[in-house]
Amino acid sequence: MKNHYKFWIVLSLIIVFAAGVLGGVLLEQQLAHSKMKKKAERRSSVRFPTLEMMAEELSLSSEQQEKIREIFRNNEERMKELNSSFRERYSSMRSQLKNDIKSVLSEEQAQKFEAIIEKYLSQRRKEMEERKKHPRNPRDDKGERR
Repeated sequence: MKNHYKFWIVLSLIIVFAAGVLGGVLLEQQLAHSKMKKKAERRSSVRFPTLEMMAEELSLSSEQQEKIREIFRNNEERMKELNSSFRERYSSMRSQLKNDIKSVLSEEQAQKFEAIIEKYLSQRRKEMEERKKHPRNPRDDKGERR
């Protein structure tokens, strides 16, 4: 008789534990989904229309679509040039900032400061690798979603 009660107690504990785990997983998914949905809503309101959207809403001919593809390609090149220029200026400003900060620090503090910067850069590299593994909204060279 005692073993019968032990069995039901153990089974009840397992069921309660499993329900807790399942509830936690479902709640986490719901929270993650709502966060992603909010981010998507914020982003979607400021995006430039894609070629697909324009073709559908404006009833573009195939010739017009091809011309717009070419415009997207040209614009992409200009954006790459702008981005490159920005990165160079940003890097220069960041180097100047580091040098200005180091001029105030002692030798020991400067070494610790460099370690902090290296740690930060390492974390950023890891984040960038994760983003490369899981891109958000890849687009092809035609401005269309893949």
